[in-house]
Amino acid sequence: MSEETVTFNLELNTEQALSSIRQLEGLLYRSLALIRRLGLPEDMNQAIYEMQRMIMTIRLLHTAIILLESASGPIGWLRAGVATGTALVGLGSTIEYEMRGH
Repeated sequence: MSEETVTFNLELNTEQALSSIRQLEGLLYRSLALIRRLGLPEDMNQAIYEMQRMIMTIRLLHTAIILLESASGPIGWLRAGVATGTALVGLGSTIEYEMRGH
């Protein structure tokens, strides 16, 4: 009886997928901005505005997470801190906006 060893090497290239997702996100954000200018009813404009705020808040949080994961050295930690602060301010602003009932 012979023993055989099978080795699988699985490498995922996510850069192309992430690039496509970023392009779609930008397209969605700009499309929503154009739709808002079409003179839609106020409640539609409000809903679109809220979606844009949500997209931007998620983007800020994502950037902060990436910078925190890759931070090294004083400049890296400073960038991560500023990104985290910006994300938290954006998140707080979004939460406050929603709490006011808009």
